[in-house]
Amino acid sequence: MSLPVISVAGNGLLKSGHRFQIKGVAYIGDASGSERIDVLADSQASQCAIDIPMIKALGANTISIYYIDPTQNHDKCMEILQKNEIYVIANMASQKDWTLLDMTGMDTSSNLVNHAVYHIYSINTNVSNPKANSTWQMDVFKEYAAVLDSMAGYRNLLGLLVGSDIVTGEFIKDSGSTVSLAPYLKAAVRDMKAYTAARQYRSIPIGYTSDSDRSLLEDLAQYLVCGGKSEEALDFFAVNEYGWCGNSSVAQSGYDTLTSKLEDLGVPMFFSEDGCNAVAPRTFGDQPTVFGSNMSSVWSGAIIYEWREGRGNYGLVSYTTSGVSTPKTLADYDALKSQWSSVTANTNPPSTLPTPACPTSSNSRWPINPSAALPTIAGLDFATIKAADASPTATSSSTSTSTNNSTESGLSTGAKAGIGVGVALGVILAVGGIFFYIWYRRRKNIQADASPLTAQASHVATTSDNAPPSELSHSSARAELPHSAPLAELAHTNSPSELPGSEPRPHELDSGSVNNFGRV
Repeated sequence: MSLPVISVAGNGLLKSGHRFQIKGVAYIGDASGSERIDVLADSQASQCAIDIPMIKALGANTISIYYIDPTQNHDKCMEILQKNEIYVIANMASQKDWTLLDMTGMDTSSNLVNHAVYHIYSINTNVSNPKANSTWQMDVFKEYAAVLDSMAGYRNLLGLLVGSDIVTGEFIKDSGSTVSLAPYLKAAVRDMKAYTAARQYRSIPIGYTSDSDRSLLEDLAQYLVCGGKSEEALDFFAVNEYGWCGNSSVAQSGYDTLTSKLEDLGVPMFFSEDGCNAVAPRTFGDQPTVFGSNMSSVWSGAIIYEWREGRGNYGLVSYTTSGVSTPKTLADYDALKSQWSSVTANTNPPSTLPTPACPTSSNSRWPINPSAALPTIAGLDFATIKAADASPTATSSSTSTSTNNSTESGLSTGAKAGIGVGVALGVILAVGGIFFYIWYRRRKNIQADASPLTAQASHVATTSDNAPPSELSHSSARAELPHSAPLAELAHTNSPSELPGSEPRPHELDSGSVNNFGRV
């Protein structure tokens, strides 16, 4: 049985028509090395099989993923997640660095990087003003599109992010505030929605994760949602919030102020990172408040940072080996499990609110002109994007067997053309063979009628070599003629997988295939 798709309705999320609240965990791989780890790749399936049931037992219904390698297949871990009724929120941007990039010497191959995870756009720049003449680069769009392609077919994909903490209150040397990057976020939302529609995928919620800097948060959230154009507006907004530490309160943590600033945004909101560890062990005392009657009418839950214990000491579990192993649950795991088991989900329907007004550019804190055109990508034309073929994901091993019965749906255009030409050629050869045989027999009969003595002499000459009449060359069966070889033996009838250029191409495949664990 496949999981229902999560949809956006007003300021909340719906699952089978009922309000859905996120109880999530940031599921991050071992960050001790320099290599980025896609924790949902099939190569990690053995660890997924251990971790995911433990995450389910914790009470979680969602995980967030910081890095997806679109060249890898994700069927195995996504199947395990579905069986445990867990949804996924994934970032389309790549994890690049954990430090803030000095943008001074930025060129066309550079990426904007924030303190947490991701870059968003490559930018054409000049050294004196790194944000002058900025354009969103095609290579970054392709990176986002590749992640979308690789994940769009899974029903338990809750949503995708265009980035995290890109716009902050921090001032970057020689570049000023990152506020000027806000239009690129909105452009990313617009273009990824357009790409989703062009590829004929289901409607996938597109969101953004922000830090909790109160000086920019409200303006940024409103800007990403305002304008009245659903094709440009964010579908959900998330906040990394660590204000509730130890035995805190709504007022002391600032949750009340945060909620009042964003309560009229009109789209689903949730805490994308939660769980201050200034007081250890963590008790997660904010969870009853987040899921309580007051906040849950505005917020759709929280994602706790993080699953694996690392250098920051935020882990719910710890691993004693670098290989596949069962992690040890820590005190934080038990505390969170206890909190989540005691909260009662809000069953009230989400509220439908008017679209917020765009923030003005009359102050230095928010200089963005809401009427200015959004950045575009030179050469990007969605009209040229062809609808995907009805075939499984190129790397999907679990769906290939079931779909191979329908040869036509799983072949590339080149493969289909090759088979068409081959069949036509086979028919021509077969028909030609029949006509040749008829002509051959007729010619022999004519010769026999016209020159019986010659035919007899030929027979005598043949029998003089002691060859029996049944083995005479002119009486051979049709099956022995070289042109009458069975069609199945013709070189052009090789199986589709052997045709040149018939290997499946990921970006030409549709998410419309269905397998037994809920891919759409």
